[in-house]
Amino acid sequence: MSRSNTMPPTIDISALLRDPHSPAGAKAAAAIHDACLDTGFFIVTGHGLDAELDSLFQVTRAFFALPPESRERTPRNGRYGYIPHRSMAIDQSRASDKTEYLDIGLGDEVELPVVDGFEAAVRTYQAAAIAVAAGLLRTLAIGLDADPDYFANRMTDPQCRLRLLHYPPVTPGADGSLPVPNTPHTDYGLITLLATDGVPGLEVKPIGLDWTPVAAPSDSLVLNLGDMVARWTNDRYRSTPHRVVGPAHGDRVSIPFFINPDPLTSIECFDSCLEKGQPARYAPITAADFLASRIDGAVEPYIDPADGPTRRVVT
Repeated sequence: MSRSNTMPPTIDISALLRDPHSPAGAKAAAAIHDACLDTGFFIVTGHGLDAELDSLFQVTRAFFALPPESRERTPRNGRYGYIPHRSMAIDQSRASDKTEYLDIGLGDEVELPVVDGFEAAVRTYQAAAIAVAAGLLRTLAIGLDADPDYFANRMTDPQCRLRLLHYPPVTPGADGSLPVPNTPHTDYGLITLLATDGVPGLEVKPIGLDWTPVAAPSDSLVLNLGDMVARWTNDRYRSTPHRVVGPAHGDRVSIPFFINPDPLTSIECFDSCLEKGQPARYAPITAADFLASRIDGAVEPYIDPADGPTRRVVT
């Protein structure tokens, strides 16, 4: 049974980013360590990204408000670019039955949409969010008894992807239940910084407990650990299943930023995560190979098939 108190905690990281050695910074770091040992989920406030998030959501909403033919002018190249929702897609060959979304890397992987202020808002947010992630990763390194710069030294050419997600309105079932367009999964990489518009939908499932809604205000970020961290720590730090239930009213926009290290980084267990005589559960693997294996694989190792994608009843 997990130690989970069910609801991911809310942690103000303003003091941690300003002075990690201050009493308030140390308190935030301790709370982060506890959350990583529990579900690997916590809600972040005091991140200082309010203006960047406002601009990012403005251009995201503007993009998803474009006519389908305009949205689909943004190509899909490899793992980057636009995927339309099947219900409104012109090109059904690249459509999704779940959501519509746009994946953007840190470089010129794909041509960006022609929306006023789009590139400036995206690039400004990416740079600012990576800086916040650096402070959080330093805290994780210290919590794992590693060099404080352990992750920073492996983030010189990071594999980071920003995903703009739009969940269209859904139709409740005959029993009033809501569909689950984003089915149970864990994230694959290092950490995810998730921004939402405040519309409910995200749920987590700690070990042995029921699905629990995550109440994240629109000006907060939800941080969750990915499978890469679980592997790196011999499952000491958690990668917890989560899903998104369709919006009860209207639509929903969320923006996860997947933060991953340099491609050739070796993912191998920290010494501090091995008890005496305990072997590492996983063989070393590069970050690039691990991400590819998870993205292209069909197995969700942290998902219990017996749980199933249950539904939330509208009340």
